[in-house]
Amino acid sequence: MFSYIIWTATPEIIPGTTFPVWYGPLFASGFVVGYMIIARIFKLEGKSEKDLDTLLMYMVGATVLGARLGHCFFYEPAEYLANPIKILYVWEGGLASHGATIGILLGLYLYSRKRAGQNFLWVTDRIVIVVAFGGAMIRMGNLMNHEIIGKPADEIQSFIFTNSLRSTLQHIDSKQNSFSHFSLEADKTKKDTIVKKIIHKPMVLKVYYKGTPDAERSSLLGGELYHYINNSAELPKHFRQFRAEMPKSSQAGIYQVLETKIYGIPRHPAQLYEAISTFMLFLFLYFLYHLQKEKTPNGQLLGLFLIILFILRFLYEFLKENQVAFENELSYNMGQILSIPGIIFGILVLGYSFISKKAK
Repeated sequence: MFSYIIWTATPEIIPGTTFPVWYGPLFASGFVVGYMIIARIFKLEGKSEKDLDTLLMYMVGATVLGARLGHCFFYEPAEYLANPIKILYVWEGGLASHGATIGILLGLYLYSRKRAGQNFLWVTDRIVIVVAFGGAMIRMGNLMNHEIIGKPADEIQSFIFTNSLRSTLQHIDSKQNSFSHFSLEADKTKKDTIVKKIIHKPMVLKVYYKGTPDAERSSLLGGELYHYINNSAELPKHFRQFRAEMPKSSQAGIYQVLETKIYGIPRHPAQLYEAISTFMLFLFLYFLYHLQKEKTPNGQLLGLFLIILFILRFLYEFLKENQVAFENELSYNMGQILSIPGIIFGILVLGYSFISKKAK
């Protein structure tokens, strides 16, 4: 039995291409499914369906703008203040869920000001249902992208993320452009190695190239792979080689197969943890709304959403690697620090909801 899962899914829907990627469709699915759920709620409660398109525009704009600004100013303020134009470079990545939450709340406040029968708490109580679903889809996108990784862990559900290895192999062979694919399997002839309390699993890496055996390519792979694994910014988080090893070369059909030893580092799939829990939160909020419908006390679902979501986020951060270097100097990372106001605000909103319901 393996004590880990080798996660070989590619960020691209069609491996070997650069577009489309899983993250975009998964991100968009949150809005598509959310629109259908909110449309059903509007119809159920007799609200104008003409407002749905306007609400969708507010939600999309507030989510993207809030998430982007949140990342820029919460995690890398010095870089973006020094070069503000880079804030617009959304294709380079960088979205923060805490910023998205703030953006959504502000956007819904602006939306609700001009909508009779749709006050701020009425709207947010219903929107948080679909926000939870969208959050689950975004975390699945992070999983497909091999990003927001967890800390090393020797657990049955641990993942060894392989995308950085794939990128490195493609880079090493960029001149010849003959790299096809690779495989990883447990090396049963060796025992686990523990370095600085981190478990390293012995593995056999097989790299497949189109062509006949080539000693020069074999030597290039051995030397450069050792260099990248131990010196690059990303790859050492997932793999190690403790000494340079010349790969064994063989032929398999049209492929030259280079085989070498490597150590993989299993990690918590923190993205999957959050995806599952936020999806469960979505089901809970939707079920609670279904029980009460139009009788849902103002602020009840918003308060529960904020409390549950940010308590989970605070706890999951203990299992995740810090996203930026300055967090290593903090007792709690930025994700945890930003979660505390969310929890407090959620408690206040839920308290207001309870007092209002009791007064009525």
